[in-house]
Amino acid sequence: MEKISPQAALQHLGGRKSVKVYLPTRGTGSLPFEGIAQPVTATVVKVSFPPDTLPRNIDPQGEFKLAIVVAGPTISVHGHIRQVVNDRQVLLEATEAYEHPQKREHFRIDVDVPVRYWRCSDEPDYIPELFESPRERINLSGGGMMFTAVLTMAVGQKLGFELSIPGPPREIVRCEGRVVRVVEQGAAGWSVAVYFTEIEDEDQETLISYCFSEQRRQLRTKVEVAGR
Repeated sequence: MEKISPQAALQHLGGRKSVKVYLPTRGTGSLPFEGIAQPVTATVVKVSFPPDTLPRNIDPQGEFKLAIVVAGPTISVHGHIRQVVNDRQVLLEATEAYEHPQKREHFRIDVDVPVRYWRCSDEPDYIPELFESPRERINLSGGGMMFTAVLTMAVGQKLGFELSIPGPPREIVRCEGRVVRVVEQGAAGWSVAVYFTEIEDEDQETLISYCFSEQRRQLRTKVEVAGR
């Protein structure tokens, strides 16, 4: 991680860029959102969000963190909320920034999605054996996921997936991915992290849209619980 100037960080936005921003809230901590960022001055950026995304309990006294993905590293920008413009826009003032070498293309969220999977092979007569994850709770993004497997597998193993995305209507997403991490969970099986290597654009958009909607649902639940 290397510290850079806020001005240099915001130059990576160009005119407009999709970003992930963690906004402070009263009672529910810092929560992640995705929006479109646009520089206003050298250190001030305006972020716009889809309708019904921002909660009413944003803490204007808290600090934000904004992530900008560029070719290679991720840029994180920190600072304070200058103004909540309306229910879809905020002005953020950057006070410090850092460059991180690791890249994460899509935000992740814990969701309940049934997963079926199978090992892939280039052998012409190979007949894959189908498995079902014993737990529906997975950590999902548009670029990969972490799920529970009933058998161990090697890092680099290629897998095929069928994800049943809740609706309405329920949608089936089929894709392929490679294993990047395996952690034994005892009697529960193995926790397996994969990144998607082959997925149709439409299916990836389905995953991203579902993550957005589930994020909003979980946020509303947190706000309702905090307000009781």
